[in-house]
Amino acid sequence: MKYIKYYLALSLLFVLASCSDVQEDITPPAQLSVHGAGFLSQSSDNFHGKKLTDNSMESCKQCHASNYSGGTAGVSCVNCHPAINVHVDGILLPGSDNFHGRFIASTNWDLSQCAQCHGDDYAGGITSPTCTTCHNKAGGPEACNTCHGDFFKGGSIAPPQATNNAKETSDPRVGAHQAHLNASLLSGKVSCMECHILPSGFEAPGHIDNTPHAEVIFGAFTSSGPSNPSYDFANNTCSNTYCHGNFEFKKENSDYPFIYTADKMTGNNFSPKWNQVDGSQAACGTCHGLPPTGHEDAELKACGICHVGVVDQYGNITDKSKHINGKIDLF
Repeated sequence: MKYIKYYLALSLLFVLASCSDVQEDITPPAQLSVHGAGFLSQSSDNFHGKKLTDNSMESCKQCHASNYSGGTAGVSCVNCHPAINVHVDGILLPGSDNFHGRFIASTNWDLSQCAQCHGDDYAGGITSPTCTTCHNKAGGPEACNTCHGDFFKGGSIAPPQATNNAKETSDPRVGAHQAHLNASLLSGKVSCMECHILPSGFEAPGHIDNTPHAEVIFGAFTSSGPSNPSYDFANNTCSNTYCHGNFEFKKENSDYPFIYTADKMTGNNFSPKWNQVDGSQAACGTCHGLPPTGHEDAELKACGICHVGVVDQYGNITDKSKHINGKIDLF
């Protein structure tokens, strides 16, 4: 028996000697150097996040597969980094199917996955690239104009473009946003808060949720008419909004009762279609008659006689702050 053991030992030595030249030429993948003691501890000098050899995680793919699902190493990076598989070709190209913005949208805008590597302020974390190179407005990726509005203008936070990347006003997610937020021929700007609750931050309650669209919750001015306003998502129309003719002014409260032909003056209570932005729904006479119902008959050119500084003899609004402002401006 001892001769057999002796023979096996000699055979093993022979095999090891014959392979020694090959062993000397084998160079382990560069990333194996991070797998020392503490490679999972952020406080350790051996933490794998500090040891990325090319700052692009390409070295990780040698063992963990191109999508980091495990590969030959059999250890998936996705266990700790659920968003890591987004880091593929096209991640920075808006037109690519692999664009990171598409991935984030698919997760219902969950930026916490990004913060795992890029830091809570998205400035780069331990060794990751900073997100603020492109997302350079206040809040970084959490800035309002990242998902809706003009990406290059921090103050432009309403569509276009919308969260689905739509830019045409026929898409209800775009619609008449800009027509309301920019001064028109008839009135001044309309605040976001007249149709929506303005979130205090990215993670404010009600901002990112599972509803298929933004909630329309009308503000005090929009709701100042005699009927409560509403929005119909099925046909994209507003109803009973003060600004589109849901108003009434009672004769008994007026200092000029002689101009009334009824107990009150009323508007047309027009229901505009949100995604029809061709100017027709804002034409003079759409939201109230010329003159309004209950008003003494008068020609358009006579409006400026009483409503001085509001409208001229041609029907042009000369002071937008005095039109659609919740009161009647006279003399």
